[in-house]
Amino acid sequence: MRAGFVVPPCLLNLSDSSAVVRWVTASPESGRVEYGLTSGYGRFVSQSEPSLDHELELTGLGPDTVYHYRVVSGPDSTPDACFRSAVRHGSSFRLLVYGDTHGDSAANQAVVSRMEQVEPRPCLLVHAGDVTAAGQAAQLAAFFRQERNLVSRACFFPAIGNRDADSIANWYRFLALPNNERYYSYRCGSVSFHTLNPYESFGPGTSQYEWLLAELCQDSADPAVRHIVVVLHTPPYTTNTSYAGNSEVRQHLCPLFERFRVAVVFSGHVHAYEHSLVNGVHYVTTGGGGASLSRNWNSAQPYTVYREASYGFVLMDVCGDTLCTRGVRLNGTEFDSLVIVAGTVGTSEGRSADRAEPGLRPAGFGRPVVRLSLSNTDRVSAALFDASGRRLASVPARRLSPGEHVLRWDAARPGSGVCICVVQTKETMMSARLVVAR
Repeated sequence: MRAGFVVPPCLLNLSDSSAVVRWVTASPESGRVEYGLTSGYGRFVSQSEPSLDHELELTGLGPDTVYHYRVVSGPDSTPDACFRSAVRHGSSFRLLVYGDTHGDSAANQAVVSRMEQVEPRPCLLVHAGDVTAAGQAAQLAAFFRQERNLVSRACFFPAIGNRDADSIANWYRFLALPNNERYYSYRCGSVSFHTLNPYESFGPGTSQYEWLLAELCQDSADPAVRHIVVVLHTPPYTTNTSYAGNSEVRQHLCPLFERFRVAVVFSGHVHAYEHSLVNGVHYVTTGGGGASLSRNWNSAQPYTVYREASYGFVLMDVCGDTLCTRGVRLNGTEFDSLVIVAGTVGTSEGRSADRAEPGLRPAGFGRPVVRLSLSNTDRVSAALFDASGRRLASVPARRLSPGEHVLRWDAARPGSGVCICVVQTKETMMSARLVVAR
């Protein structure tokens, strides 16, 4: 990338057949994005009028396809980069969730460096808000420069935080998001995402509430939606001393989350990691993106699943009906996995308890044992979760040869009921529901 790019290219607003590329140059220049299935490109979109701010839409994108692109502005150009277009329903994908990237530039750089090492690469970057300290143009430019290797290869979907709301004009200037850009929805594979704005009225009868209700009703009526994920900056539940939790969200929005069986609500604001489980909804705070850590806690509550004050992010994998998240620290170690296997969104009906994906099946009724079939040698890890998504036990990662293998968790001694086995290989994730009888 040449010095003429004050803000390097960022991928935004990925839809079924398009994506937006946005960048800022040091002096008024024309703009051009070349894109295609190879580094030879073959297609382009251009802006002939010289400008500092550039925003071009790549159209006619096929589904679930890797595209190459580069940006040309005046004498400057960017290296070839790749991104994945809209994920088909049922296809596997990965995304990263993080928040509160303001404050300590060195800490944020460490988080970014760890995120850049994630393989397979994510197709989405979800930000839980407070992108910068005050939403100033220079701060946003510095953010995008620091994260250029991420935002140029995965589509960036941020939520508004209190610090972002301080300068909403710059939010509109530097970003291109769906709907009104303050709250919006998008789809990726079988997951429907809803990003909310807690700094705009959201009680019953308000525009934001009625919009969200309509979106959730639409999800409920669509069998292609297997999971619903919500992102908003302020967590409704937390035990951190830095924040009491958003009581208005608890009053007005949490009943909707429960009614429509939202899988996960991601938040930031508290500069730490915390996982709560309330009435079947998982609330995950991931505010360790770079701001000074919130290290002090009140007593744990019955809804508390896990908490720690550390820098890092959340890695989320979706494969078929299975959604799995886990926290990742700066040193790459993982913690607090949760798994959700979809029932029918918006209803209380679930899937057959012994349903499994090809290659993984229960090994008899009543025992926490599965049979795994591999066609190639692979590195395999496995974990057992209860029906609410809490981890019960793990099988350490190890290399397994082609053929059939038996994985068992007899030592975990789970109680009677439904458990979920999740097996992770280098390229994919599989799950099976097990009925355990004691």
